Amino acid sequence: MKPIILRHILTLFALSFVTGLSWAEGGRTTDPTDWLVRAVHSSQSMTYSGVYTFSHDGKSETSRIMHINDAEGEHGKLESLDGPPREIIRENDHIACYLPENHMVKLDRIEGRRFFPALLSESPTQLKEFYNLSFAGTDRVAGRECRLIRLDPKDGFRFSYRLCADSQTGLILRASMEDSPRGVLQVFTFTEFIADGGLDAAKLKPSWNGSGWTWDRSGLSQDQEIAWVVSNPPQGFHKVTEMHRGAEGRSSPLIQMVYSDGLATVSVFVEPARSNSMTTESRRGALSFYSTRVGDQQVTAIGEVPPATVAQLAKSAGLLKK
Repeated sequence: MKPIILRHILTLFALSFVTGLSWAEGGRTTDPTDWLVRAVHSSQSMTYSGVYTFSHDGKSETSRIMHINDAEGEHGKLESLDGPPREIIRENDHIACYLPENHMVKLDRIEGRRFFPALLSESPTQLKEFYNLSFAGTDRVAGRECRLIRLDPKDGFRFSYRLCADSQTGLILRASMEDSPRGVLQVFTFTEFIADGGLDAAKLKPSWNGSGWTWDRSGLSQDQEIAWVVSNPPQGFHKVTEMHRGAEGRSSPLIQMVYSDGLATVSVFVEPARSNSMTTESRRGALSFYSTRVGDQQVTAIGEVPPATVAQLAKSAGLLKK
C-alpha cells in the first residue's frame, strides 16, 4: 500500500475514533448545541424500542415505539396502547396510519412531521438563534441517566422546552413544553427503553393488512406549485413543506403549508371560505388556533405555539404575486 494512501486511511480512522469518543463522552462538552446534534443523529441511526407516555391537558396516552436503521434506511412502528387502536408504520420518508375502527389507512410523507423522540430538525444548530440554550444538571428516565437541556425562547413566538438526553446515546428520553404563565403544557417521557437491542424487523409490520379498507393516498400527492405564501412569518419560521390535500366531502383540495423553526411547527391551511365565515381564535393547552378570511378563502393556522405565532402566520398569508 502506498504511504500516502495509508496515511489517508489512518487519518480517517483517527478522526472517526475521536468523533466517536467525543460523542461517548458527550457530558464533557460545554455547548448544549452539541447534545442537540447528537440527539438528531441518535434518533436517525439507532435501533431502539420502548414505551412512553404523553401527558397533556390533564390526560395521558401510552404508546410503544420501535425503530430500526439498516441498509435499506429507517423503519419504525408507533402503536397506541390505550384508547382506540391505531398504528403508524414508517418506511423511510413515507408513513402509513392504520385506523381499524374506521377501516382506513392514511398514507403520507414524513416531511413536516416529527414523532417523539425525533423532535428536532436535521439542523438543530440554528435553534440557538431563537432560544437560549443551557444545561440544567442530570436526571434519570426509565432507569437511565440523562443530561438536562433548557431551551428558553428569545421572543414570544415559541414556548420553552426541557429535554433530557440519554448520557450514553444522546437520544431524547424526556421532553417537556412549558409556558411561563401556565407552567408545564405537555410531557413525553419513556417509561421503558432498550437501546440497540436485537429488534426483529418482523415486529415492525402492521397488525392489520388493510384488505377491503379505504386507502387515503392524498397525502402522497406531488402536484403543482402552491399559489399561496406567508409573506411575514415570525422570525425563524420557514416553510418546510407544502401540498394539496383531498378530503372527504370537499369539492376542492385543501392547501397545507407547514412552517417550523426547527422545533416548533405550525400548519397553515387554505380552503374556500363559507359565506358566513369570520375571524376566530382559540387556545387549548399548548395548541393555538387562528382562522381568518383572506379574499374568498379561509386561512387557518394551528400549532403548538403561542397564539401570537398562529395569528401572524394566518394574517400574512396571501396569493403569490407573479
